[in-house]
Amino acid sequence: MKKLLLLAVALSLGLAAPAQVTFQKYIRVGVKAGVNASVFTRDVAPFDPHIPGYYDTFENYVRLSGFGGITLDYDITPRLAVGAELLYTARGMSYREKNYDVVIYNENGEEQAYNYYNFRIDYMELPITLGYNVLPLRLNTSLKVYGGIAKGVAVHKTTKWIYPDVDGYDAPKNEKRQLMDVRNFNTSIIAGLRVAGRKTGFNPYGDLRGSYMVNPVFSKEKASDRGNLDTRMFTLSLALGLQF
Repeated sequence: MKKLLLLAVALSLGLAAPAQVTFQKYIRVGVKAGVNASVFTRDVAPFDPHIPGYYDTFENYVRLSGFGGITLDYDITPRLAVGAELLYTARGMSYREKNYDVVIYNENGEEQAYNYYNFRIDYMELPITLGYNVLPLRLNTSLKVYGGIAKGVAVHKTTKWIYPDVDGYDAPKNEKRQLMDVRNFNTSIIAGLRVAGRKTGFNPYGDLRGSYMVNPVFSKEKASDRGNLDTRMFTLSLALGLQF
């Protein structure tokens, strides 16, 4: 009888040990920072071509800006994980027109100069994601496909004219104004890919993400000149991060 008991205990310990080695649940804290490329999905006033006197010399461009913050990831299974982030993320839109009064020369020759009109809308954002590692678990690298939502609050809302800053050009002063009628709270749908290490120490990772706002950027559909304000925003983000 004693031999049977000892055998049963040995077997149970032998089965439990591999299970503990195979998977341990981890909560990882990290930091990330990167670059946003944001655009409105529709032209807005004063660039709406359906209103008289719109800025017809401008073309659509993209606002390039930065973001950064802290992250928290929890492994539910060896493949499945939930994540949460707290980010300061700069977004918006940019329009540009050719500046024929300025000629820029560089190592590649002559370059066209531009004036820019930027919509600067920055958010404090809380993304919540669910990710799945598609790579074999034997590897020390993971490739997570993830999706989720992000709640954001607008904390900075301005427009700004930006002119070429070159010697010999008497540029107008870069003018900044408060941007009115921006929706204070918004929700975005997010999806992306993350490549990361799977060790227990410091793990660097790269993150590529697309984000689309569910609600319109502005709280009104029309500006005072009847120009369009009914637009969403799409953002493509590239980040580098470190998990502890």
